[in-house]
Amino acid sequence: MPDELMKRCPYCAEQIRAEAVKCRYCGSLVGGHALTRTWYRLRDGRRIAGVCAGLAAEFGISVTIVRLAFLLGTLIGGGMGLVIYLVLWAVMPYRPPEPVERFEPPALPPRSADVG
Repeated sequence: MPDELMKRCPYCAEQIRAEAVKCRYCGSLVGGHALTRTWYRLRDGRRIAGVCAGLAAEFGISVTIVRLAFLLGTLIGGGMGLVIYLVLWAVMPYRPPEPVERFEPPALPPRSADVG
């Protein structure tokens, strides 16, 4: 493909199509800005509802930082961290499961009867 139809993935630096939304090599979302994409909660790495894990994955930061931000928002912000968390819990859907491709080993040729 000509170079004008390609771009580099910002996460793994592989060449991908310019219109790609997700990198085919590393699986990172490369299309759009994090504020314009749909946010999803994650089932993996969750503590309560997966909100912090989903936000951390979306913005590419540590989940510990997001959890601390919600904790500080709750303690210092008069409970606003808890209110925002509950609203995000109600609004953010779980990430749909990725389709898993089944590996089928190649069929072995039939063995001839051993003559001994």
